[in-house]
Amino acid sequence: MIIVKNINGRIIYKDTKGGIKTKSQLADVNAMPKKDEGYDVLSHFAIFEKCINRANNLLSIHDSTEKIPEVTDEHYYDCYRSAVVLSISALDAFVRKIIISEIRNKLADKNTKISESLSSYIKEILKYDELLESARGYTILDKVSEKVKADFETKSFQGDRKINQFFDMVGYKNIFETVSKKADVSEPNLRRKINLFTTRRHIIAHSGDYDLNQNPHKENKIDKKYANECLNIVSLIAKNIHDIIEDK
Repeated sequence: MIIVKNINGRIIYKDTKGGIKTKSQLADVNAMPKKDEGYDVLSHFAIFEKCINRANNLLSIHDSTEKIPEVTDEHYYDCYRSAVVLSISALDAFVRKIIISEIRNKLADKNTKISESLSSYIKEILKYDELLESARGYTILDKVSEKVKADFETKSFQGDRKINQFFDMVGYKNIFETVSKKADVSEPNLRRKINLFTTRRHIIAHSGDYDLNQNPHKENKIDKKYANECLNIVSLIAKNIHDIIEDK
């Protein structure tokens, strides 16, 4: 067994089969950031930014490979497709983590009235016997957080309607209207674009970016400008949501 501890004696790595696991292998992707683990902790938004940086790396790969004859336009097109999938997935993960954090904060603050939609959602995922045992052990907050994380693993946070729905549940009414005003952009246009890129993400991920409605099936065209706009829209939404949460 290999065990690695930080300077405070806290176990940060543990492997019974050999080989030290990385933090990413050990981490709960929906975990709340902790500040006492002996290493720098990334916020939800910082993790999102790192994902977007990776997507940007895919867009800039042309600069370092354009003189390599084996690298064709098809390789670049697939880089653009991958950037779209990565950026939409990064927004999905960011929104999921923010909602989990906000639900926990709402429940922990005894002076905050829980919305009807949030109350109904918690009742839906928490069984009465679990509620009783949690109340007996004073672990109700942890039990709800555990159930929310597990339930959210089965949900998608992609597209304006779903994002709006979950932010409404934790007290941010019409988050797209707030984001649009803060960013000084058209709300209908912002909604249209994020839905457009989300749909394209699904087509790339599930259909290889082929139009299956045509016969024969036809590959959809993509270029760097399209992928770059997707990254910009996703970044605009996440950055403004982050600022709205921080300013509240």
